[in-house]
Amino acid sequence: MEIYKKIDALHLKLRCNIQEFEGGAGLPTSYSDRLAEEINLLLHGCGLFDLKACWLIALNGTDAGIFLQGMVTSDVLQLEIGQIQSSLICGNKGKILHHLEIFRSQEQEWIVICDPGEGRAVGTILDNFHVREDLEMRLLNSGEMLRIDLLGPDAGKNLEKLGCDLQKTNWKFEDFSILTVKFNLGKLPRFINLVHINVLENFVAKILNKENADLTGLEAFDEIRILEGIPRFGVDYSTGNFPQEAGLGDHISFKKGCYIGQEPHARMYHRGHPNWLSVWLKLPEKSEASSGDALFHNAKEIGKITSLGSYLTNGNFLGIAMIRQELAEEKTTLALAADSLPMIEQKALPTTIR
Repeated sequence: MEIYKKIDALHLKLRCNIQEFEGGAGLPTSYSDRLAEEINLLLHGCGLFDLKACWLIALNGTDAGIFLQGMVTSDVLQLEIGQIQSSLICGNKGKILHHLEIFRSQEQEWIVICDPGEGRAVGTILDNFHVREDLEMRLLNSGEMLRIDLLGPDAGKNLEKLGCDLQKTNWKFEDFSILTVKFNLGKLPRFINLVHINVLENFVAKILNKENADLTGLEAFDEIRILEGIPRFGVDYSTGNFPQEAGLGDHISFKKGCYIGQEPHARMYHRGHPNWLSVWLKLPEKSEASSGDALFHNAKEIGKITSLGSYLTNGNFLGIAMIRQELAEEKTTLALAADSLPMIEQKALPTTIR
């Protein structure tokens, strides 16, 4: 679409690397020599993260909520209009297939927000299971809306300057609808905006015209989510993992009843535990670790680093790892080699299921 080219041109002016996904939508990954500036912007100003590569699948109709309730791990029926939650689609054996965010936009409408590159597969699953339910599915990216996130302490203030009432979800910008919902990234303020395509270019331009606001990419986003202890699908966990292994306690409802993968999740929750567990790492500045490095305890390999930040916090780097469950529970100090001293501290992620 022409709007993709116009928005991508803003990134390319800053020598940004763009990863192309389904339908030709680009995701800004990293800009040239400005990561520290972007991190500072997210922590102290307003970063605009272009997520038009996320497919937005709207389910509307009398049976939309009940249908979605049986497809995903979270309780979508308890969402009020204007609320959002993280969720998963899992297979029959309980392992993760897709990470999602689900937003209730109307009384009988839920919008499934897919991760970049996951939209077509998610849409196929939903379409294959939809048989007789009274609902309509449509892709909002095809001429209606695209996703733009604003993150940082000034994000809400900048939206208000454009006429957004932060207490309401649906508002008008230049006579077109925008859906805005606050969904913090850990403690960092984050506003997800589903912006009508006709005003997307002007919306982006007016945000970037505000003081202490600028474009940010995936690399800076990753730095912040690591600081907040938030694992990312495809990086810290994948289709081979159970939700419990990835520490995704806020993605599952154990009270709502049946959904795909519910039985193995319930068995693990009530009668067992996962073999692996994602944990938060604190590494000394001198550790010289890298993402993907193995971790050791008593000369045995017990896991690996899945994400590692480059932002120093009190003389330490933070990271995320997947390690053996028994060592995670004991909060054992870990090493980077079989013959090196243990110096890496670890603890549970904020959303770990207990």
